[in-house]
Amino acid sequence: MLKDLVKKSLILKRTTKYNKVLNKKSGAYDKWQKEVEKQPVITAEAPVSYEEDENGELVPHKLPTPKVKVVPYAKVWEMTDAKKDENVVYLFVSPKGKLTKRASEVVKQYFIAHPEHNVVYGDEDEQGSGGKYIHPYFKPDWSPDAYLNAFYIGSFFACRASALHAATPEYDNAVKMLGGTANKKNSPEQVGLEASLLSADVLFCMLAISERAFAKRTGTELPIGHIKEILYHRNAGQDVFYGRPFHNSKHMLLKPTTVSIIIPSMDHPEIFRQCLNSIIETTKDAGITYDIVVIDNGSSAANRVKYGVYASRAERKNGLTKINYIYKNQEFNFSAMCNQGVRNSNGEYLLFLNDDIEATSDGWLTEMVSQAQLRHVGAVGAKLIYPDTDLIQHAGIANVRRGPVHKLQKMHDGKSHYFGYNRGIHNCIGVTAACLLISRKKFNDVGGFPEELKVAFNDVDFCYSVFEKGYYNVCCNHIYLYHHESLTRGLDNLDPKKMERLAVEGDTLMRRHSYLYNVDPFYSPHLTEDETISAIIPREDYTPVEDIHYAAVSVHDKGIKGAREDQCLRVGCEYNGTMDNWLYGVNATGNEEGYFLKGYSFVIGSDNALYEKRLLLRLVERYEDGAGPVDSKVYSFPIYVWYRPDIRVRLQDQVNVDLTGYKLRIRKGDLTPGFYQIGMLAVDKTGRNKLINWVPNILHIKN
Repeated sequence: MLKDLVKKSLILKRTTKYNKVLNKKSGAYDKWQKEVEKQPVITAEAPVSYEEDENGELVPHKLPTPKVKVVPYAKVWEMTDAKKDENVVYLFVSPKGKLTKRASEVVKQYFIAHPEHNVVYGDEDEQGSGGKYIHPYFKPDWSPDAYLNAFYIGSFFACRASALHAATPEYDNAVKMLGGTANKKNSPEQVGLEASLLSADVLFCMLAISERAFAKRTGTELPIGHIKEILYHRNAGQDVFYGRPFHNSKHMLLKPTTVSIIIPSMDHPEIFRQCLNSIIETTKDAGITYDIVVIDNGSSAANRVKYGVYASRAERKNGLTKINYIYKNQEFNFSAMCNQGVRNSNGEYLLFLNDDIEATSDGWLTEMVSQAQLRHVGAVGAKLIYPDTDLIQHAGIANVRRGPVHKLQKMHDGKSHYFGYNRGIHNCIGVTAACLLISRKKFNDVGGFPEELKVAFNDVDFCYSVFEKGYYNVCCNHIYLYHHESLTRGLDNLDPKKMERLAVEGDTLMRRHSYLYNVDPFYSPHLTEDETISAIIPREDYTPVEDIHYAAVSVHDKGIKGAREDQCLRVGCEYNGTMDNWLYGVNATGNEEGYFLKGYSFVIGSDNALYEKRLLLRLVERYEDGAGPVDSKVYSFPIYVWYRPDIRVRLQDQVNVDLTGYKLRIRKGDLTPGFYQIGMLAVDKTGRNKLINWVPNILHIKN
């Protein structure tokens, strides 16, 4: 009886402590945002222009500081007759919320610091009950195709007076086409609130046109600015898109065209046949004719015959003109095979397609071509779904800190994720070559797929190069195809050799595009930076990794006494390497900052609030297919616990798995050089249960 009471008391104590920490960490965004709003606005240096004096000498002249004039969306129509005071910045604001107190000053300082931009927008959130800030919308940088699909600009934007006056004629004409008038005598009551919101959308569009924001760029700089800060709080429940959200719509071809579909395939004739038949049956697109090129790098003799039979017997209909089956026994090099397919085709557009793709709905090719025909658009992808499910395989590639990831992978498409990310048309840094379409001209402009990347990241590298050429990549998330990639495929199932090759090719990718380390114009730095988190959510932890204290090491010469190895203790290691590499990428040369590890851990079938965890390391010898411990000595470290709502969503049948994240910093010199296997110790603080589990991940401690 007494034992049970003590047990209940301990459980209550642990649960109370857990919930207190959880409440603090789950409300981190609200606390962080309120702290940001208290900070002084950083003052920008006014740019300097040079004017000739009477002697012909250049004299420096600081440009004047602009004045900010806040204009409600309902008053937008009046601004076409605004006085031509070039030293004014107009800040247009929705009535369905409020600007932050620092918003006007932030906008002013932005225009001072960025003379190259005449139009800018920023991020926003929602004010919930009790004044708590929730649902932040951390927007992408200028995304012309996303904007054409949805008014993602939302609740406010600003422009210089010069930009406003340049756009006025187009704006007046657009308003007239909509059946309205830009006469300043109209009151908000006369034009109606919804009409005033529409006029704000129209004005922004005309500003973007005037700034040539729908044209191909000359480099990586974007023509419209984006302030990566929350400057507006929407009213509770307010639609951020003001009636024009991401949606499904049909598009028209600009002109009839030809497409060459290039399919690398080896020893998968039946899968290829399914792909081929699905293309033929769903491509009934007037204005598109296409041929198919199959690149086979080494099928068996029997399968070669099957490929030939399926290619020759396929019915030439619905625009299909011919199928060219090319066999060459060679090592697998995806890039080289795709480039080979291009050389053996003639289509104006090139569609690179995996043999395990299956099309199920008519019109998908028209939608992709209609985007690729736009002069500013580069690579075009489509949403891919795992067959017999509504689980997303691909909805666009994002570049987080450690490199490219498929955001929303294995998330349900039946739900709209992060402000419509899996709906409509979005600009993104890249799309998968499992289904990638681009014009031949743009493909040649980039130089094709990089053949030094034989297996992985070649499509990402290609897309990065397309972006660097000034084009915008697009993912059509208003259409979908099935991708028969295994649902169980993932890093956890790769053998050590494949993991090492993947790491090498990933490093090659980031060296070729080092300026993109931890940078993606279309994925905000305020969103989670972790490649293993599929969900698109705000950063779960606002403590800078540099501020996490170094962990004190404890040495256990004969292992952890009383602990047993148990697979019910699950451990995921998402990064283990030098701190310098984490902060600065593959170009970091040293390890002066020590080492950093992060991931997650939980105990299946138990109340995780009851466990205290320590990360474990043990010295191992490395073998070709793995590693083995040198002796029984184990090093343990206390961990920094962080909030992982993504784990909670994935483990809804488990108890208290919100605080399953761990981070750890190890000081340089605390461990002797060598290879250390990573593990976790979980101690039940209400009983005697001690669990250990080791994972294949190896931390290399260098000299």
